[in-house]
Amino acid sequence: MYYVFLACFALGSALLPVAPAVAQTQAPTTKAQSPVTLKDGVMRRGGITMRLQAGESSRLSAPLTMENGLTVRPDGIMIGKDGSRQMLPEGKAVNMQGVIVNFTDDMMSAPAIEQHARQVTGAPTETRIAGGTQERVSQQLATELLRTERRLTLLLQLSDRLAERTAAAIGQTAGATTIDASLKEIDSQLRR
Repeated sequence: MYYVFLACFALGSALLPVAPAVAQTQAPTTKAQSPVTLKDGVMRRGGITMRLQAGESSRLSAPLTMENGLTVRPDGIMIGKDGSRQMLPEGKAVNMQGVIVNFTDDMMSAPAIEQHARQVTGAPTETRIAGGTQERVSQQLATELLRTERRLTLLLQLSDRLAERTAAAIGQTAGATTIDASLKEIDSQLRR
């Protein structure tokens, strides 16, 4: 028993200098490491105008001017660059660009949206569609497309020969008989 006590004491003494180092490396698990859940801007909920900054919300205490010149006052009144006034609607928000958006859809950050989707669906947020291993086009259709492509090439050749024949039709020449033979050959290929 004495030896067990002595062994535990020796082990504890050996680990004592290591314990503070371990505690120091694990301590900074504060909210600085947690993802930001809200985008910066201003929102109105329950009649209170709230400032959203770095994922935290607090009551707006002074007017805030957005990038486009829109100013939002603590009472929820928005004043545009042109002097127009409008009350920030309940449940709406203004992002830092000065655009009025739907709070629940547009002011959550991408990590927060992903986390919410995982909580709701219990699955990853990406959608995978199983792709079949079958061909995209049936073999019969592929054969017909190739045949049509060949026929189109022949029709283009026929069109070129007809243009040449028309130019040579001014008179019966030796060149016209060669063109006529070429036209007959293309025509026979098209009839296949």
